[in-house]
Amino acid sequence: MQGFNMGRYVPPDLEGTVSGNALHAKLPPGRSAAKPGVQTVRFEMPFAIWCSTCPKPTIIGQGVRFNAEKRRTGAYHSTPIWTFRMRHAACGGTIE
Repeated sequence: MQGFNMGRYVPPDLEGTVSGNALHAKLPPGRSAAKPGVQTVRFEMPFAIWCSTCPKPTIIGQGVRFNAEKRRTGAYHSTPIWTFRMRHAACGGTIE
């Protein structure tokens, strides 16, 4: 049985010995990062914010999406605390 391996075919003679990702040389999402400990994720602004690096005051609206770097910065008891860093397309500044 193939199971839930994202639709990658594994021949019956290799089933159970190798995963679909390993067989097709695929990496799981976020594992292909060039920087260790940093994942690239799709981030959507939860609320409107002001961009402090733009020359004139600019609002980045709620729901605008960015490719962001996700990095673990600490923990509160056993809950991880994440930092997201993204680049504003209009001015090129970073938002963290």
